[in-house]
Amino acid sequence: MKKMIFPLILLAGGLTLLYFYSHQITESGQSVENINQPQGKIEIQDDQSGELPEQVGLAEQEESDADFIEAYWTYPIATKGDAPHTWSALEKNLKPEACAQCHVEQFDAWKKSLHAGAYSPGLIGQFPGMGHGEGNDCLKCHAPLAEQKYISNQDMLSSLKTKLQHPMGFSEKGELSKSGLPLRHAGVTCAACHVRGWQRFGPPQRNTGKTGKVKVDAHDGFTGIKGFEESNFCASCHQFPQSYAINGKPLENTVKEWKESRFAREGVHCQNCHMPDRKHEFRGIHDLEMTKKGLDFTLEKKGGGALLRIHSKWIGHAFPTYVTPKVVVLAEAIDHEGNILKTWQWEIIREVYFDEGWKEKRDTRLMPDETRDFEISEVPAKTDQVHYRVNVIPDHFYKGIYEGLLHDDLEVDAETLIRQAIDQAESNDYTLYEKSVRL
Repeated sequence: MKKMIFPLILLAGGLTLLYFYSHQITESGQSVENINQPQGKIEIQDDQSGELPEQVGLAEQEESDADFIEAYWTYPIATKGDAPHTWSALEKNLKPEACAQCHVEQFDAWKKSLHAGAYSPGLIGQFPGMGHGEGNDCLKCHAPLAEQKYISNQDMLSSLKTKLQHPMGFSEKGELSKSGLPLRHAGVTCAACHVRGWQRFGPPQRNTGKTGKVKVDAHDGFTGIKGFEESNFCASCHQFPQSYAINGKPLENTVKEWKESRFAREGVHCQNCHMPDRKHEFRGIHDLEMTKKGLDFTLEKKGGGALLRIHSKWIGHAFPTYVTPKVVVLAEAIDHEGNILKTWQWEIIREVYFDEGWKEKRDTRLMPDETRDFEISEVPAKTDQVHYRVNVIPDHFYKGIYEGLLHDDLEVDAETLIRQAIDQAESNDYTLYEKSVRL
């Protein structure tokens, strides 16, 4: 056996907590021991005063969109101040079910997204071992509003029980009468992106392109901001600071990867792909069709072997962009009777680990517009065909974390949630591409 350091990473926009759990790892990669003591922590403190920056004023004073967005996400509070006394109970309601009464199409798309499921079993199952304060640090991205934070450890533990009783954090049908769950259970909800100080914000009005204050019947209209359609709007959660660089690259480096690509130069933003026609789907690597849309596959016979060519044609960042997924390219030499004579395997991944400091073991990801060949030059004599298969494991890294946590002395509800997370992660794997070429 060899002793390795296995990282449990809890990530949030502008803040990262790094916990390192010591494991005994066999050469086959099986964990047989876990020590339930954090080996180190890095933390950035931010303003927890509850004072909201003057975001509303920024829009009215026609400040730049970049300045507005930075202030918008500094410490988001939806209910700062008093709601207008003329508003109805529905207009004052922050629950997604309330928004669904008018914005049916947006709600129906959002409810199936990872944003709606951001308050996930795998996330909150870790919190009892951390405490509610550090749990709140993680909620900065998973449930961003101040109104969604825990007020005590008991509040946090009660929330775990509620999650087990109600796996979906809102009414799937948008029924207002069934919107009794805490707002945090809805994850990255409508209000997280669209409400500050009771006022509603969003992209420019669809039909007119109007920005600034736009009058509509409900909630005194909204403020249209061009920044809602730009990649920087996503950066607070999807771009970590350079101070957390590993081998020169932050752990999550999505927005910078985009800025260095042709997509940024051509004005193609995150929202163009992940929210096409303003659909609140937020699809990514967990979605087979979304992933397939971004890649071209070409399979051909070459010499006495075969070649699979993968081209990243419509992905505006690295594929995959984060450390959690792994993409496996498999090839098999098969004879006339269907017997496998030989196998080959390549992995597309950014693999990091902690050993007296963070290190990057390898980075084999595809950059935007990159083409890579997976070639077999020699095959066994009786080979009739070569079969290629590309498997995507979106939650590869998390699977290891969850399995490691089960070796700890977890609180009962936490263990149940972590086991749910393992099952969910396993179900997310899929085959992206599969084809054979005869030799």
